[in-house]
Amino acid sequence: MNIGFIGTGNMGTAIIKALSKVEDITIFGLNQTRSKLEALAARTGLIPCSNIKELAERSDFIVLAVKPQQAENIWPELIPTLTKDKILISIAAGLTMHSLKAATNNLCPVVRAMPNTPVLIKEGVTALCFDDPDLNEKDKQAILHIFTHCGEVQPLHENQFDAFTAVIGSGPAFIFYLIETMVESGVELGLHREASSRMVKKLFSGASLMAERSPEHVSMLKEMSIAPAGTTIAALAHFDRTAIRGHMMEGIRMAFKRSIEMG
Repeated sequence: MNIGFIGTGNMGTAIIKALSKVEDITIFGLNQTRSKLEALAARTGLIPCSNIKELAERSDFIVLAVKPQQAENIWPELIPTLTKDKILISIAAGLTMHSLKAATNNLCPVVRAMPNTPVLIKEGVTALCFDDPDLNEKDKQAILHIFTHCGEVQPLHENQFDAFTAVIGSGPAFIFYLIETMVESGVELGLHREASSRMVKKLFSGASLMAERSPEHVSMLKEMSIAPAGTTIAALAHFDRTAIRGHMMEGIRMAFKRSIEMG
């Protein structure tokens, strides 16, 4: 399986690193900054390419890992290399299936992928859109195989991508915001910053593992931590009185609306 990456920015590099030790995958790469590309090649075994034509000819799967506004400059060189035997995988946010198919003149099957930032540690969640009727089952299984090395994979129809973006794509920033808030609360209440940071991070990782491994609904897990007239219910009652849940849901809805606007 030969995979070529047009662009090796943060997300492209994260996926390349995740795939670099997979025996049946050979990785090719192209980046405007040659020194960065060669440094990445030294760390991952990636084979640097000099231009899009070379990369496309050597790759079965072509990953478009550039900013959406940069794609316009890529199409003129990429289109002549595309055939029905190539698969274009776009991780460029905001480029819809319609725009990708139109830009490539329907010359090859197209997949839209959206990974979130924890792919950097192989614990991400990636949405894959297999709506293109030109994709066959073998292609789909190969693409699933590629992204399972980066974490969890969730096939979704494109009309669900804006919801995925709002909840899962933007989600890591929301979690980091909560971690930061709780660390600051610990400091305010007298904990040393280093200790507060370490303990809050462990709190989040432990609670997440508990939620993932337990057969119980998260509401029941929450109830396990609540005692009558105790500290936890005092805080939760305050959150409910001040509509914290409603504000969080409204924030996620705003991310959803912004994703639609960008698309």
